[in-house]
Amino acid sequence: MHSLIICDMECTGSYFLHNFKYKDSSKFNETALNNGISIYEVIRIEKSIPLFLENHLDRLFNSADLSNLNINESYCDFETLISELIKKNNIPEGKIKIVIHFSEDNRQEEDVLIYFTPHYFPTTEEYINGVKVGICNAERQNPNAKVLNTEARQRANNTIAEKKLFEVLLTDRKGYITEGSRSNVFFIKDNTVVTPPAKDVLMGITRNNIIKICKKNKIQILEQKVHLNDVSNMDAAFLSGTSLKVLPVSYIDEKIINHQHDLLKKLQNLYNTLIQDYVSERLT
Repeated sequence: MHSLIICDMECTGSYFLHNFKYKDSSKFNETALNNGISIYEVIRIEKSIPLFLENHLDRLFNSADLSNLNINESYCDFETLISELIKKNNIPEGKIKIVIHFSEDNRQEEDVLIYFTPHYFPTTEEYINGVKVGICNAERQNPNAKVLNTEARQRANNTIAEKKLFEVLLTDRKGYITEGSRSNVFFIKDNTVVTPPAKDVLMGITRNNIIKICKKNKIQILEQKVHLNDVSNMDAAFLSGTSLKVLPVSYIDEKIINHQHDLLKKLQNLYNTLIQDYVSERLT
């Protein structure tokens, strides 16, 4: 049984960037981020291309705005640094993390870290047979901002480990499902795609692309609350995320879900095509 928990090593590859300087990965120290506030993005790399980079940077700057923080770097700075880091490490496939750390007192930018981070991409078997997810009662204070939240993350990690799950879905105090601990969630009911409202979740890049795919292909999609009690009435469910793409769910909290729904398979193919087109366009 695989899960989204990869390993304790946060930084991989030979080098990472700290405030525009290359350092050996053995010198990486995450404890400096324990105080203050940190916003971050995780970007998938395929064929040395950072997927949907412009969308990730948009969200990074939006997270800063929502948290009343100011990023000193520009879009071009990040684009250049990521490209150089890929070449320096000679890693064409994986995930890169950007972390911007601010002091707690004056909320000024203190550290900018860019590094390869451990990743797990689902297997062909998991894309075919789906994965098992559970439930964890936890709410983000500011769901639209991608801010490091070690307490909520640890609670989710513990549930995943204890119950041998791939992922957990977070619920609010009223029992409504919001999102996964590291993913967004979609349901299918009567050939309509349903996902929790944008105001309640971190608006994932993959989530937004799936919504665009649905609209472009005239697939009905609704953003509405889904209660835990309604899960058994759904025809199918899937997770979305940078690592996951469109990943079928086979169990939710011991409830069996159809992981071979035709519309789900169609969305998988459409999303894979979107990635192929994005990479091909930037390789030419």
